[in-house]
Amino acid sequence: MSQRQGSASPNTSHARGLWIAFFGPDGVGKSAVIDALQQRLGAAFTGFLRFHFRPRFGKGDLDRAAVTCPHAQSPRGTLISICKLLYWLLDCWIGHFAVCITARRRRGLVVFDRYLPDILVDPLRYRLPAGAMRLAMRLTKLAPQPDLYVLLDASAETVQTRKQEISPTESQRQRFAYLAMFAALPNGLVINADRPREEVVQQVTTAICSFRIAGPGKQKALLRAGFRSS
Repeated sequence: MSQRQGSASPNTSHARGLWIAFFGPDGVGKSAVIDALQQRLGAAFTGFLRFHFRPRFGKGDLDRAAVTCPHAQSPRGTLISICKLLYWLLDCWIGHFAVCITARRRRGLVVFDRYLPDILVDPLRYRLPAGAMRLAMRLTKLAPQPDLYVLLDASAETVQTRKQEISPTESQRQRFAYLAMFAALPNGLVINADRPREEVVQQVTTAICSFRIAGPGKQKALLRAGFRSS
């Protein structure tokens, strides 16, 4: 978890904070975009909190080693996986009350690099067996929900030029799975990440600022009006 203080810009000084979760396969650029957002939006929010997948009871895990072989380990047993899923759900709720609610109230920005629904797209990364996936689908619906989900969408070819930690076939499968998941989300934003990194960062920054300024009453209308496909 990291935090950066900054004074709010004039046009967002009275806007509430936001909780945003980023999704996309390894190599699509999530970490680089989040790093850039911390620099660009530091003055628009009163703080910046960053987590990976789950809040770890509000403590974060930025010191964790990077995952270089996401599918190297075999799935756990079904019973252990069920316990893991329940533990993760508990962690999400405790982190939500301990960190997210307070940060948003204080006009801070909370960013997740992956979040609990990611287990539905790439269960092997989380060592989940097929026998635990029905429960996984139910539990992800019970988890606290971010204000905005952001998918960095890129072709399998683009992803493979950046990282080769999974096969081209798996990159393609994950892309379609993420798009299907976001098609069902009422607050999902899909960003074309095939473009140069600077363009992607600029579009994400603009989208977040527009979403925040719109306020809770207009955000859904903004998404319905085509914001999703920006």
